[in-house]
Amino acid sequence: MAIGNEVIMFFCPAGGTWCKKGELEKVTGKGMPDLKDLLDKYHKLGGKLYLCELALEAKDLKKEDLRTDIEIIGATEFMSKASSCTVTFAF
Repeated sequence: MAIGNEVIMFFCPAGGTWCKKGELEKVTGKGMPDLKDLLDKYHKLGGKLYLCELALEAKDLKKEDLRTDIEIIGATEFMSKASSCTVTFAF
């Protein structure tokens, strides 16, 4: 992104709730960054957000409940996209 690296975020089923419209923007607190601002900048730099397809059933989510910037993919597709990564962070 800013230094020339592609950045992707993949939410596993446990993170499905955060992919609902308006949920990330509710995260506030002392020392917390403005997540809406961070996501706006992330998207301007070409960042992608993915949600594991298993989250739909596991978290009783519907596609229309999700953020418009989320793409639903399987774990295998994510692994394929991330296979050339040189740096990874997992939370």
